[in-house]
Amino acid sequence: MKQMEVSKWLKVITVLTGIAGLFFFFLVMPVMAHDIAVMYPEAAYLLWPGMIYGWGIGVICYAILWEFWKVCVEIGRDNSFSAENARAFAVISRLALVLAVVWFAGVVFLALVHALGAALAFFMLLIAFVSVVVAVLSAALSHLVYKSYEMRQENELTI
Repeated sequence: MKQMEVSKWLKVITVLTGIAGLFFFFLVMPVMAHDIAVMYPEAAYLLWPGMIYGWGIGVICYAILWEFWKVCVEIGRDNSFSAENARAFAVISRLALVLAVVWFAGVVFLALVHALGAALAFFMLLIAFVSVVVAVLSAALSHLVYKSYEMRQENELTI
């Protein structure tokens, strides 16, 4: 597969992920939150804080998608091993760590207000763990891409 084709597929996946996120954050999440508030009136006071929390998570996810889009653009330019990609992966790593902290803070908050069920705690902690995994993998990719970039720079100087 050529660089342009890989870049195109990665961009399509990124756009589809963004569209799915819009669908979830602006259609599914509000309906689910409203239904939960109706089914459990004692937890209705968490409706708007929960919505704001969810949209905050969405903002972080879209920031990660934006950084990944920049990587896709560089791949399309046949510049996969570049300092720009190394920086983008480093930013993705930091954003994923922030996301993990936000998920964990949500667990702590819900536990403090006695609104945390076992299934919800498991789900939120699982997503926090996945965020940490993404952060570690992105940091490793950042390091590898930067080392490859340095090797390419050295090779260009010796030729």
